[in-house]
Amino acid sequence: MNQTVTHSLVGYDRATERLAEEFAVPDGVLPAAKKLAHVPSDDPDALMCYPLDASGARELAQLIKARIDPKRRDYFLEGAAG
Repeated sequence: MNQTVTHSLVGYDRATERLAEEFAVPDGVLPAAKKLAHVPSDDPDALMCYPLDASGARELAQLIKARIDPKRRDYFLEGAAG
């Protein structure tokens, strides 16, 4: 049975380090998201958690039409097998 991998742009509140927001990253946007998050070639499915700098987070948010707050949150590209 093949596992599917879903990806999200996830924002954590800097003050509490708690999950503050999560946005789905469609498969069509994944190649750009992987580039922005500097996902290494040894993780082709981007299963790990990769930090995004503020400009990368803004660019990815724009691609998926999400509103984010990089001044108050730290953003990551996160993959999950399901």
